[in-house]
Amino acid sequence: MKKITLLLAGVLVSAFAFAGRPGESPKSVSGMAVVKSNATSYKLIYKSEFASDVKVQIFDQKNALVFSETIRKSNGFARPYNFESLAEGEYTIRINNGSSWLTETVDYHAGRVEKLAHLVPLKDGRYLLTVAGKGEDELTVRIFDKEGETIYSKINKVEGDFGQIYNLGHLSGPFSFEVTGSNGASKVLSK
Repeated sequence: MKKITLLLAGVLVSAFAFAGRPGESPKSVSGMAVVKSNATSYKLIYKSEFASDVKVQIFDQKNALVFSETIRKSNGFARPYNFESLAEGEYTIRINNGSSWLTETVDYHAGRVEKLAHLVPLKDGRYLLTVAGKGEDELTVRIFDKEGETIYSKINKVEGDFGQIYNLGHLSGPFSFEVTGSNGASKVLSK
C-alpha cells in the first residue's frame, strides 16, 4: 500500500511539473523552414510538438509589415507565399506560436529554385528537416555520424511537403543528413 501511495504521489507531482500554471500554455519545441518553391514563391514549413494559434508575419527591408495571417490550432503546416507583387530584396518571415518567436530571412530575387531541403537546429539537440515537394514521392533520409557511419535510415512515402523533427542530442561531433528523392536527386546537409 505504501508503494502505491508513493507511486501516485510521484505521478501527481510529475503532472503538476509538466502542466505549468493554470491558464498557461505549455512550452513546445517548434521549428520553421522557408524554401524557395518556384521563381516567385517561397514555402513556409512549420512543425511543433503542440497545437496552438500561429501568427505569420512578413516584413520588408524597412521593417514594414507586408503580410499577416493567423493559422488556428495547428501543430504543423506548409503554406506557399507568393512574392511576385513585391519588390526584390530582403524579407523577414516571423512566426509567433504563443510560446516562442521564430524568424527566417529570405533574399527574394525572381529566378530559379535554390534549395529544396532545409535543416533547422531547434533546442536540446533536436533538428527539423523539411523538404518541399509536389505530388507523391519517396524520400530516403539517412543520417551519418562524424565517422561517416549510418546511424539512421528510413524511406518515407510523402504527399507534397515533408517535415520531421529528429532528436540528435546523443551525438557528439558533426553529423550529416542525406535526402534522396525517387528521381535520384539527392542533397547532403551537414551540421
